[in-house]
Amino acid sequence: MSKTGIIIRREYFIRVKKKSFLVMTFLGPILIASLWIIPFFLALNSDNQSKVLVVDETIMEKDGVKSSLYFNKFKNDKELIFEYGYDIKEAQDKLNKGDYDAVLEIVSTNDMPPIKGFLFYSENEPSLTAQEAIQSQLSNILKDHVLKYDYGMNEKDLEWFNNPKIGFYSKDIRSGKDSYKEIKTFLAIIAGICIYMFIFMFGAQVMKSVSEEKTSRIVEVLVSSIKPVQLLMGKIVAVGLVGLTQLVLWLVLSVVLIGGLRTVSPQTFSEPQKENITINERVISVDKVGDMTSDSSQVNQVVQGLFSIDYTLVILMFVFYFITGYLLYAALFGAVGALIDVDTDAQQFTLPITIPLIIAMVCFPIVINSPSGGVAFWLSMIPLTSPMVMMMRIPFGVPIWEIATSMGLIILFIIFCMWFAAKIYRTGILMYGKNITYKEIWKWFKYNN
Repeated sequence: MSKTGIIIRREYFIRVKKKSFLVMTFLGPILIASLWIIPFFLALNSDNQSKVLVVDETIMEKDGVKSSLYFNKFKNDKELIFEYGYDIKEAQDKLNKGDYDAVLEIVSTNDMPPIKGFLFYSENEPSLTAQEAIQSQLSNILKDHVLKYDYGMNEKDLEWFNNPKIGFYSKDIRSGKDSYKEIKTFLAIIAGICIYMFIFMFGAQVMKSVSEEKTSRIVEVLVSSIKPVQLLMGKIVAVGLVGLTQLVLWLVLSVVLIGGLRTVSPQTFSEPQKENITINERVISVDKVGDMTSDSSQVNQVVQGLFSIDYTLVILMFVFYFITGYLLYAALFGAVGALIDVDTDAQQFTLPITIPLIIAMVCFPIVINSPSGGVAFWLSMIPLTSPMVMMMRIPFGVPIWEIATSMGLIILFIIFCMWFAAKIYRTGILMYGKNITYKEIWKWFKYNN
């Protein structure tokens, strides 16, 4: 076995035999899922309810009868409970005593708009969601009044006007499949975040391993029998194989879990039914939407959306960008590990490496909103950001030439990073007690050894 192979074998088995590897293999998918499930569950079960006392000072006259426009018109929900009063000073006194969370005073003026609302609070300001809901109800009640009395609409007309049900379908003209953009968005975010976590986690392992061997002086013994570059490449390959092993185990566990769920509830995982819509002698086939009021139908709609994804392409691209993204950043992190004697020195060198990762994370909303836009395109071409951004674009469909270009650029950049890391590692791994600067690193590139 070659010396590099020995390093790979040693580093690989040291890591896969650790208890932390087994724990993360089984708990990793659960932890990732909890990032989405727990906030959603907490939002659904939030008991933060505000009591609002409404003082309606608007006077509307119709057929000689005067009445308040907003009295008993607000609708209660999980976040807001409305009660009504008549005097603003008395209402504010109750607010100061803690009987209510807020007081809403509504007045009519001769300005435009003719209605103004003032929300008073004492200790705790109502949430932004609650304030937006109050403002929305203010506008809707006024709109309903105008439509009812000025345009003669009845309650049925108002219900249709406020909640128009319009069939809306997004279809890919190339494949003929429905869009299911929400499902693709969810998958894109998960893929992008997983790539980010893998790159950062396993890249940092390479840096830590190199730094520990340098600090403990073990590297002096190792480089006496193996070239420094072979040692670095062995570490990078070994840690990468650990990551691939964990990824494969996650995929196997996912397939087993989905297979079990499919056996227990086959109707949930049934293929989407089709219905044909005829428009001017033209027939358009769409996925049939069931009764979305039932939980099983909602789950089935999610499953139908998952069926629309080209998983062969997604998995192949995920593996490719995981490997290439890891190799790129592992080389850079390995170089940083060779520069530092203590962990506190790592910040000045890791910051330039992590900035592209942070930029990719910050631009997630822009990429999701416009997967084919200029920002998404260029970030998926730049090798330092393309692993995360391209994986976010893949579920929405990306032209083959863009994927090929991105793949070619990142492979070329990996070659450069490997050469760059080897230069630094060869010199820095045996340098102790010296404050290394970027100017010093630049000099190392002029060495011919």
